[in-house]
Amino acid sequence: MSSDCCCSSKAKSLKKVFSPDSVAIIGASAEPGKIGYQVLNNILKNDFKGKVYPVNRKATEIMGVKCYPSMLEIPGDVDFAVIAVPAPLVEGVMRECAKKNIKGAVVITSGFSEIGKKKEEDVLKEIADQHGIALLGPNTFGFVYTPSNLNASFGPQNVAPGKIAFISQSGALGISLMGWTMMEKIGMASVVSLGNKADIGEKELIEYFNDDPNVSVILIYMEGIKNGREFMTTKLKKPVVILKSGSSSRGAQAAASHTGSLAGSDKIYTAAFNQLGMIRARTFTQAFGAASALSMPLPKGSDAVIITNGGGIGVSATDECENAGIKMVDDHEWLEAKFRSTMPDFGSTKNPIDVTGGGGREGYQKAVRVALAEDRIHAVIVLYCETAVLDPVDVAKAVIEEYNAVKRNKPLVVTMVGGERSRQAIQILNEHQIPAMTEVLEAVSGLKALYTWQEISSRPKEVAVAPEIPAKALEIIEAIRKEGRTFLLEHESRKVLEICGVPMPKWGFARTADEAVKVAEATKMYPIAMKIASVDIIHKSDVGGVILNVKNAEELKAKFAQMMETVKKNAPKANLLGVNLCQMVDGLQCIVGMNKDPQFGPAVMFGLGGIFVEVLKDVSFRIVPFSEGEAQRLVGEIKARKLLDGYRGQGAHKASIIKTLMAVQKIAAHVKEVDINPLITNKDGSYAVDARIII
Repeated sequence: MSSDCCCSSKAKSLKKVFSPDSVAIIGASAEPGKIGYQVLNNILKNDFKGKVYPVNRKATEIMGVKCYPSMLEIPGDVDFAVIAVPAPLVEGVMRECAKKNIKGAVVITSGFSEIGKKKEEDVLKEIADQHGIALLGPNTFGFVYTPSNLNASFGPQNVAPGKIAFISQSGALGISLMGWTMMEKIGMASVVSLGNKADIGEKELIEYFNDDPNVSVILIYMEGIKNGREFMTTKLKKPVVILKSGSSSRGAQAAASHTGSLAGSDKIYTAAFNQLGMIRARTFTQAFGAASALSMPLPKGSDAVIITNGGGIGVSATDECENAGIKMVDDHEWLEAKFRSTMPDFGSTKNPIDVTGGGGREGYQKAVRVALAEDRIHAVIVLYCETAVLDPVDVAKAVIEEYNAVKRNKPLVVTMVGGERSRQAIQILNEHQIPAMTEVLEAVSGLKALYTWQEISSRPKEVAVAPEIPAKALEIIEAIRKEGRTFLLEHESRKVLEICGVPMPKWGFARTADEAVKVAEATKMYPIAMKIASVDIIHKSDVGGVILNVKNAEELKAKFAQMMETVKKNAPKANLLGVNLCQMVDGLQCIVGMNKDPQFGPAVMFGLGGIFVEVLKDVSFRIVPFSEGEAQRLVGEIKARKLLDGYRGQGAHKASIIKTLMAVQKIAAHVKEVDINPLITNKDGSYAVDARIII
């Protein structure tokens, strides 16, 4: 993540899209069933303060506003245009807009790349680029920007103002979620439909909203990215929550390596989001819960309290906090002293703070007041189970009153479980920008998002620079490419990786038994693993091409002869080049790999190796290039990280693992795939025991 401002010229020109002084609606209509009617009606009914120019060749006035036959006949300047004419007319309208020197346009019209007409869409992009027009769409429902009172969409009216900018790649889902947020009273600064993303996409909008004081958090519904490499240059200043659909794996069919088979698109997208410092949500309620929470102050420490009127919901919240890694205040004496006066004698101060059903509004108000006043408490979760004796709306009003009194000094999230009155209380809280949900998991996830963003925003500023491949390593790769081979043999792979800085055990290559003994004696390599070297043999163990734990020269000589004889018998047509020798190493088996993703390019993988990689698939990725700090986060991201920390006698040499990850980046631009499986690690170091490179 970076805080440096690096907005593209397109992102900067979005100012006149979201805050124009004048808007033209081309294709405006007086017929309520037409999109041109709905857009114009939304703009007029939303009390937009700028000039509004309907454009329609067949009308002189629409909805009481003078109408013009074309863009070019509008007097004076026009900042922004909404285009809602049939697809064949859009190009001509865009050219008129260019002559009018507009700064931005949204093309509502469909019928372009989504139905295979990419050339027609590319023409719109060319016009926009030639004339500096920021173009949204085509095939979009438009956008809403509440600070300007501008609803340039055919979605719902009366979107509540707030601090969230919601960007949706899906038009239908975007409109549906607009309606949902209105029902839940969740405020929006902006709702933007991306459509086909011919020009403006997620990157440009993120970088524009980075500098928009009306936006605190950006929420994106994403189906896919057109240019992953460009997306990886996105600069973040504010939290970004991503709801990405399509989590099934693709692009791994018939993969020749572990890395390829494990590099499904969803894992690569997750890697991209993690690397950029974006927070991923799994459901739309979780996404909006996180976005709402991220509009709140960051916690000043790690200790949270739960205030509840029911033991069951309090225990549920405690479980979710533990799962999320949220620390609970657990000083029982201190909690007793601070909270005992907020509840009846039979209430509990052990955290969850249970004011019980008898605590009433006063109990909630006192408990929330204490929690907000005490510096030792850094985050507050308020829970309510609906009862006949306490109106949830009263609880909501008490929370709002106390929170406003302390000027929102720390994060506070609310869950209310019950009927219609609880739903009303949730809406009241959301109207006052206090995140309120119907489920405990959503509230805790929202609070977790705050802690996650706090960690992301505090990371040291690092610039990831693509490392250069050493000349000697490139010479080996290019020589093999000239031979017409598509892969390196093990000893060749070892040599390339060793030159790049991958730590190796003692190793060698021998064409004869005598040469094998000479190599082993010179390096004191015993005990040794032996593996046949042949361009014709992929699965060495299937033909007797692997022998382990060779302890001395006499055994090495005998085993060499035995291997050659066995392999010739089992693979008579194979050209046997010799034997790879490698010192046996004990430790935890990991895997490091590199694979080319069609969207994001080279991605480096790390996880548990050996048989674990097949069974558990506990691996994570980073997109090349990445920094050393990002490599450290990658290592800490796998689920089995406790094993790396030394759980039950296991342990890892993390510095050498990170060195391996950084070294593999050096050849990423020059080869197709890399597999180091296993990379064996112990307290003394890490060692690439087996290596494979496909070019």
